[in-house]
Amino acid sequence: MVKKIKSIEMITRKLLTLLIVLTIVTLGSCSKKSENIFNMFEDVNITFHDDSPYAVTDYKRYNDGDSVHISFTITSANKDMMKLVVDSTLGTGAKGLRTFDLKDSERRSYSGRIRYKINRDGKATFRIYALDELNVYMGDGYKSVTVEGAPSYTILPDRKVYSPDLDKPELPTFYSIRQGKAYTYAEGLANSADIDFGIRTEIDSTTGNFGRTIYNIYSISTEPNPHPEFDISGWEKRQTLFSDMLVSGTSEAFNNTLISASRIEEEAKKYSIDKRHTSFQQYDQAIKADCMFYFLTPEGKYGVLFIKQNTQDAAGNEYLSITTKIQN
Repeated sequence: MVKKIKSIEMITRKLLTLLIVLTIVTLGSCSKKSENIFNMFEDVNITFHDDSPYAVTDYKRYNDGDSVHISFTITSANKDMMKLVVDSTLGTGAKGLRTFDLKDSERRSYSGRIRYKINRDGKATFRIYALDELNVYMGDGYKSVTVEGAPSYTILPDRKVYSPDLDKPELPTFYSIRQGKAYTYAEGLANSADIDFGIRTEIDSTTGNFGRTIYNIYSISTEPNPHPEFDISGWEKRQTLFSDMLVSGTSEAFNNTLISASRIEEEAKKYSIDKRHTSFQQYDQAIKADCMFYFLTPEGKYGVLFIKQNTQDAAGNEYLSITTKIQN
């Protein structure tokens, strides 16, 4: 009986050994037959040319508003290229594709130039690749070009600016855009050279929104003082100006349009920026989440003020959560 068991064990070991050998042989055979991604598209080659003061051939950093030239020659040694695709990937992960057909005389070699203007902060990477007559990818020469827009604006996220409460003087109800900081009334005089606006509030008494807080903002230079409970007559008066409140498509614009100093200024100039204060009297028309204002500082800097929330903290103190973008 013991001999029989040993015999079975020996046969089992031999079968396992055979299976292992067969698996290794099979894997080895597959690895020889499969194509290597790093050499299966070698038919297509691309060269980037340094042929102008604006040219970039690999990586280059630029300032907002600078012009960029990406000059290139793409060739295919053995097969016709039918289309070219310019694939741009932004630092946010957003992609853009431009496809164009090639003429008969351009299907083995094509030279071109991409003109690009830096109008966003951060990196953008460009790939140029060819497609065959079946729209199958032929290669990009394993090359790309990256341009980077140097920081041109400053973003200051989620600053809390509180509704004024005379019984709670510790609440910061004045705000400095360039410092990205809220100040209490007690701190205001010493910091008034930096303070751009304050918040004032009142309670809606209409039927539909009875008891809700109506927010307004006012530049420190507003005359007369819209919130006389705080005497600011001795403060330095910054002449910060605001646009009318915007309420449509603000989140999309703030995140995806206002992406460089030049874009911020371009969009801001579409509006009159000449208001020193708001004067809302009903909650429905007043400042709340997802509204925004363009502004112009006394130094000539354009920016945008986005209201992320109108809410309250754990102690029940009401505040606006404000994010700003301002030109450097």
